[in-house]
Amino acid sequence: MKLRKNKSNLQQVADLVQFAFEKKNDLTKDENFLSRYQHSDGYGIVENNKLQSYIMVNNFKARIYRKRTKIAGIGYVSSSQEARGKSNIGKLMQEVFNDLHEQGIPVANLAPFSEAFYRRYGFENTIWQKEYSFSAKALKGIKIPEGGRVLEGTWDDLRVQNGAAQIYEVPMHHTNERNTINRSYWWWNRLNTYYPDRKLMVFYDHVGLPASYMFLSNKKDRVEVPEMFSISSEGYQGLLSYLHVNYSEEKQIVITMPEESKLEYFFSEAQLLHIKIHTYMMSRIIDVAKVLRAMKLLTDGKITIEVFGDEHCPWNNGKWSLVKKGKTYSIETTTATPDFSGTINSWTKVLLGNLTLNDAINLGEIKFNSKSNTQFVKGRVSFYDYF
Repeated sequence: MKLRKNKSNLQQVADLVQFAFEKKNDLTKDENFLSRYQHSDGYGIVENNKLQSYIMVNNFKARIYRKRTKIAGIGYVSSSQEARGKSNIGKLMQEVFNDLHEQGIPVANLAPFSEAFYRRYGFENTIWQKEYSFSAKALKGIKIPEGGRVLEGTWDDLRVQNGAAQIYEVPMHHTNERNTINRSYWWWNRLNTYYPDRKLMVFYDHVGLPASYMFLSNKKDRVEVPEMFSISSEGYQGLLSYLHVNYSEEKQIVITMPEESKLEYFFSEAQLLHIKIHTYMMSRIIDVAKVLRAMKLLTDGKITIEVFGDEHCPWNNGKWSLVKKGKTYSIETTTATPDFSGTINSWTKVLLGNLTLNDAINLGEIKFNSKSNTQFVKGRVSFYDYF
């Protein structure tokens, strides 16, 4: 059931989350936890006046290709020791899916702490991160672009905050973001308390406009850049040159980027880089028809898909035709033979994840039933968000 927000429930939620995630601090006094709790819906199972299982759901604005929509961020999935093995989480997940569908929210995301477990409920890996690790000497030869400058501060410093905010908004107005949250103001306001050691750098180009930003933490043994984003090559060069100038060649630097990043091409000696790709977020399609309405096709034409076997969101099962004619798109249910068929898990990898349709066919994820010359556009995820 959906839990009311009151002092008693907050205490029980905090106690359960503290137990399940082995947190040592008092969450009822943790402003970061409270900021998320206050902006959430909580679902729980109560037995003998004690909260036994719990799921937190936050709603965020988001961009899925052509559509501005909402995405649900699911977290703090937890059960008491006594409740484990009773299928409580399955029951709560079903209630969450039903509610999100009634609210018209087409997608839910969560962090992949247990991928096999969440796949049971239709979640699949969709957002990946690319991690670059190197010593500062790898930046040799990178110079700050002529006329450019870097401003340094923290998120509450309006000089850099305004510059970063302007840059962040740019991809939100484009139609190639496939599964990207548009961060709420409360999310941004947690930065100084959630990550008190992070600095914010904004690079201004030769005409004085913000072109890139990065968050940075200077640890004892390394420099961590958990987010870097630029709207131009000049912007990337400006931030990399800042790292080159400000840190000794022995200092280890770790930069985390979206999977689609090509930051390695700015280095003259790519063999000095160590690159890893790892999963970051899983997604669940709550309403495949809404997701299809947001998709982009590479060429004019029609593509007909079939979804089958979705036990948790049965309204997703069926056949849909997506038609593109110029800038106009239309979608309709159909009884025609589909071009492509697959489970909701497989379609999640194609529609919201990093698999192209051809990749999915070659991997056996999607069944190819008839010839179709059109393909889905494969977009990007410019920002990756832990709720």
